Amino acid sequence: MKNSLQIKYGWSLLKFYALRTLPMWCLIALMIFLVQVAVCGMVHDNKKLSAMLGMLDLFPFMKTALGGDYLQAGNIPALLTVGYKHPFVLFLYMFFAVSVPTGLLAGEVQKGSMELILSRQISKMQVFICAGLITVTGMFALVMIMFLGTVTSIHIFDFGKHIHLGMFFRIAIDGGIFASTIGAIALLCAALFSSRNIASGIAVTFLVVNYFISIFSEWWPRMAFLKDATIFKYIAGEEIITGWPIRDMLALTVIFLIAVISGAIIWKRRDLPL
Repeated sequence: MKNSLQIKYGWSLLKFYALRTLPMWCLIALMIFLVQVAVCGMVHDNKKLSAMLGMLDLFPFMKTALGGDYLQAGNIPALLTVGYKHPFVLFLYMFFAVSVPTGLLAGEVQKGSMELILSRQISKMQVFICAGLITVTGMFALVMIMFLGTVTSIHIFDFGKHIHLGMFFRIAIDGGIFASTIGAIALLCAALFSSRNIASGIAVTFLVVNYFISIFSEWWPRMAFLKDATIFKYIAGEEIITGWPIRDMLALTVIFLIAVISGAIIWKRRDLPL
């Protein structure tokens, strides 16, 4: 009887978390979709494309972040991937990946509402699993929206030649694993700290430092040795054009599992300030 009640309240909590997160997810999904359409529209317009490439030449740091020398006027598929690497899109992913798990775990502890949640027939691990499922499912759903934006744009705009969608699908799946790994790291921070601000701050600091190190290591040869120390090393590069980046995907999966398992163990053993 106890187990059936725990399952019942577990599903209820999952539904409650999903509905609570849905408005933010919809807003972020809409913005990501519109960015993909906007980028495709810019690539489709020769004047806007020339202006964009000219601006990137003036800011080599930004060009490196968006694809580097791979971005050429005649390379339409590469130019369409700009929307996948745009700093604003990355910010939206990071915002969702960090705010959701820290809000559902550390935020509830900080507000004192975790006491009310755990007063029902539900375990601490079920709470952790619900927060993890909402985070990972939301991240993968966002990358599918991003891919849908590309598919829609290709049918709206005429680029003069056939655009193969396989590469964009591989980028989306690889990006989904990467985004879920970011969410798992934030989940670990949420399990460690009672303050949402501290958990979010540490997760954001880790991601921002990793991002800028990965960019500077490409732009500044003296820092090239630091690239292997960042999580952004495992975002597939040009090799994703021809096939699946299996090695990078496996590395991200391992990091994801380590973060989730560590977070679960810490959350289960931790004495919550109820």
